[in-house]
Amino acid sequence: MARHTMDGSEITLFESTELGEYAGYIFLHNMESGDEIVIRVYIRNVEDNEYYLREEAVFSGVQDCPAIEIRPVIGKVGIKVTAQQTAGGYKVVDSMWFKR
Repeated sequence: MARHTMDGSEITLFESTELGEYAGYIFLHNMESGDEIVIRVYIRNVEDNEYYLREEAVFSGVQDCPAIEIRPVIGKVGIKVTAQQTAGGYKVVDSMWFKR
């Protein structure tokens, strides 16, 4: 389990360029009214080694379902998952990752 304290910047929660299928969960159980956190998933292009946005989701306020699933991704080329708190008091975000 990884734990990160949000500070307004985009923080890397997970990154890997090793061969494997990766999935995980991000826990937003600490969110309160007025909080907003953006989760982004990037995939790396092997031709230029740059990461490109695959998906982005914005979570606001108290979460009815606070365990956010990051669906499986084949990770030989590179995957990076980030979080950025854009509103509210800075929170601690926990995450856990699986490789198979």
